[in-house]
Amino acid sequence: MGSGTGSIESALERLFREAEQEIGLTAYTVSSGADLLFDWLEAALARGVQVRLVVNRLDSQPADVATRLKRLATTYSHFHLYDFRCESEADLHAKAIIADRRLALVGSSNLSRRGLLANHELAVLIEGPAAADVARAMDRLFASRYVMSIGSGRFPEPATGDQSAP
Repeated sequence: MGSGTGSIESALERLFREAEQEIGLTAYTVSSGADLLFDWLEAALARGVQVRLVVNRLDSQPADVATRLKRLATTYSHFHLYDFRCESEADLHAKAIIADRRLALVGSSNLSRRGLLANHELAVLIEGPAAADVARAMDRLFASRYVMSIGSGRFPEPATGDQSAP
């Protein structure tokens, strides 16, 4: 809760820093105040880490955020941006980040300045085989008919890691 030791901010920074192969993220909202997130994201991409990010209704996010995310997708071929869009009023409200299928952070925080630094949020850092279970659940989300790849007009490719069912 809030920033500092044991915070969502420090757990997220660890996931981005330790990732070597892939990061998966789901987001209800990403705010323009989440500069730390963009710094961590670019650092991971610069190291060659593959990143998949699905955002709820990308066109409803702040314009500068959508532009920045789309720019990352054109700059880095290994950054895959997806839009979650359901025919009904249902939204993607999941908030999870997975690194290399061995670390996962699942919680209540949006990817915003308030969610990372100010609000009183809860999250659980999961390590080991249980994190791989979260990764498989995220794979199923990415394979959903409601998830569309931005820029390509096609659905996401499966992740490179373990695809077996839980």
